[in-house]
Amino acid sequence: MSVQTNIAEEPAGSSVLQISNAIGRIHKEFVGRGPDRVRTYVDDDLVVCLLEGGFTRAEQSVREHVGESTVLELRVQLQEAMKLAMIGAVEGILGRSVRSFMSANDFEANVQVEVLLLDTPVATSAPGRGGRVV
Repeated sequence: MSVQTNIAEEPAGSSVLQISNAIGRIHKEFVGRGPDRVRTYVDDDLVVCLLEGGFTRAEQSVREHVGESTVLELRVQLQEAMKLAMIGAVEGILGRSVRSFMSANDFEANVQVEVLLLDTPVATSAPGRGGRVV
């Protein structure tokens, strides 16, 4: 079951909202500008954060005058620098280890995506959960 962060619908303490807020905060801290919107989806062992907006005016200027590849290369380096902070935030919120972290950027659509693959959940006898911790 996928869950999308929608501030109007998510309870204040929901893990999905917490992840969206943490990832947005980390981006703002490292990039100097946070995304306009973050949507987070959690499905079994997959966490996907879609960040809309967030490219800085400086990045836009470099793209216009030097080219997109320079900006995208810088973004890859920034995402590598943010990696441990994002992994730590997700692990702390969900109480599960992250097995893999991946990022991608689309300048044309003005979006970035952070994808985290969680370790296999521990089996539990919780009813209605199919033996999986979510």
